[in-house]
Amino acid sequence: MSHPPTPNPQALAALVSNVTQTMLGISFAARDPGSLVRESPIDLGWRTAMLPIPGPRPITIALSSNKESCAALGAAMFSCPEGEVDSLMMDDSLNELVNMTAGQIKSTLAIDQALGLPKIVGESELKRIGNETQWKSVALRAGAVELVVWIVERVF
Repeated sequence: MSHPPTPNPQALAALVSNVTQTMLGISFAARDPGSLVRESPIDLGWRTAMLPIPGPRPITIALSSNKESCAALGAAMFSCPEGEVDSLMMDDSLNELVNMTAGQIKSTLAIDQALGLPKIVGESELKRIGNETQWKSVALRAGAVELVVWIVERVF
C-alpha cells in the first residue's frame, strides 16, 4: 500500500499556520522552501515537544523553538506579556502546538491512527534519538518567531 509522501516545506508551513493563525494570529513561512532538511532535533532548538503516532505507519512529530520564540508563542497563547511567560507556560504552549500540528499532518497523510501524548524532550533524550535516526525537518519563521517541525517514520 502506497502512503502519501511527507508534505513539502511550504505545505508544512501551511499546516502549522492552520493551527497558529487560528489560535495565535501567527502565520509561518518556510525559511528554505526548496527542500526538507535532514538533521536531528538536537541540531536546532532550545526546547522540543514530541508526539508519537503509533500504529501500522508509525510517525513521530516534534516542534523545536528557541527561548525567545517559546516566550512569544506562550505570550500569544496565554494573552500575556512575554516577560510573564514561565517555563511551564512555554512547555504547555509547545505541547499544545505539537498536538494540533500532528493532527493536521496525520490528516494530510491520511493516517487512521490515534495521536499519542505530547511531551517535552530533554537534551539527553534528544541526543539519543538524534543518533538513532535521521529526521526530516523544516525551519519556519513568522517575523522574529522561529519554529522547526520534525517528522520521522518511527515512534519514540
